[in-house]
Amino acid sequence: MRRLGRLINPLFAFIAIQLIWLVLLILWIVWFVESHQKIRDLAAKYSPELLQGGIDWFILVEGIALLAAILAGVYVIFLFWRRQASLYRAQRHFIAQVTHELKSPLASLQLHLETIRRRQPPPQKLQTFVDTMLGDTARLGTLIDNLLSANRLEQRDLRLDLRPVDLSKFIGNYLRPHKYALPRAGTMELDIEPDLKANIEPESLETVLRNLLENALLYSSGPPQLNVALYRDKQWAHLEFRDAGKGFDRRHLKKAFQMFYRIRASNESIRGSGLGLFIVRTVVRLHRGKVWIESAGPGTGATVHIRLPLFTGKIPQEETA
Repeated sequence: MRRLGRLINPLFAFIAIQLIWLVLLILWIVWFVESHQKIRDLAAKYSPELLQGGIDWFILVEGIALLAAILAGVYVIFLFWRRQASLYRAQRHFIAQVTHELKSPLASLQLHLETIRRRQPPPQKLQTFVDTMLGDTARLGTLIDNLLSANRLEQRDLRLDLRPVDLSKFIGNYLRPHKYALPRAGTMELDIEPDLKANIEPESLETVLRNLLENALLYSSGPPQLNVALYRDKQWAHLEFRDAGKGFDRRHLKKAFQMFYRIRASNESIRGSGLGLFIVRTVVRLHRGKVWIESAGPGTGATVHIRLPLFTGKIPQEETA
């Protein structure tokens, strides 16, 4: 049964169809030439006046075009199958990863709560337990937020409620508290040009910043070293989010923003759902912006670039904060 399954594998089926198509093409040309010659011989024998010079190439080309159209259709189906198969594998991996991401903090919470109930630890130890549990709940909250965001962003008719905001203040106000909440020895350098304005949906852009920050922390090989810059670039507000983490090969550049895609070595075990950069790209595009990622290779860190159209009008007073 397994051998039969291998034989009907779409890749082998596609190769077989190509070979069959090639054989049919050769047979068609041979049949056409032979039939044409037989008709000429009959015409020469019984009605010489009906003979025409040369071969009727139109019929030959028409048949070849039909066979080519069939092959093109098969090729499109094969490409669709490959895409669906890749998505299916990614979804299976995603489900396994999300299950692990949900179970780990839940198990940690249960363990700490049971310890508190049974042993009643001293205040200092209790405070450590509480801090750990708060970290676990934050981890769960981030995962749930990403799942809800990805589901919302997949809706084709989604429109964001964009409004003019002082982007410089918005990004600075969001990142500065996180600057002092980084793991020990971690640093974040902010270089934000003031008075840059853009039409944004604050809640969605916060999701972008949160995912960029989370990715930078997850892929740091040591204490995170982050550099964030915002500056004017012609008609754009250009945000650069640079880390000194693991980096990656150029082959990952085109796939990095795909849903469920995760950049990691085969022997690495990194937390995350594979939704972060997908959410970043989708939100930025809904803001009519551009996003791309750069890395010089493994061990060199990565830089995410985001461009948003600048707003040149006057911002209402309530939106400037």
